[in-house]
Amino acid sequence: MVENTSLWFLKATAAAVFMLVAANCFLKYLWWTACYSAWSGIPKLAQQWRAAGTHASFNGWSFIALEAASILVLCTAIRWRYAIRILVSVAITLSGTAILALALSWIKQGTH
Repeated sequence: MVENTSLWFLKATAAAVFMLVAANCFLKYLWWTACYSAWSGIPKLAQQWRAAGTHASFNGWSFIALEAASILVLCTAIRWRYAIRILVSVAITLSGTAILALALSWIKQGTH
């Protein structure tokens, strides 16, 4: 019983860490996408524009991979029927990442 509880806690912690890093990647994705959009078509900023596109793409795919990892970890931690397990894992991951992204944006705005 104790081993199951500690394993579940470890998986929940890992999923929370994945969600936290995914939230940060999502905010970076939004930033770099805005930079990419603002700098497009300005010849003087062509190098920064290309770099912003690369950063946006990297952070976007990182966000997707981390969300998938979080869903997978939560699916292995929850012991319900298969379809319900997936739906609950997706709901927890999306809502957790959204809340963490909101909290991170407040923290980052307060530091500047």
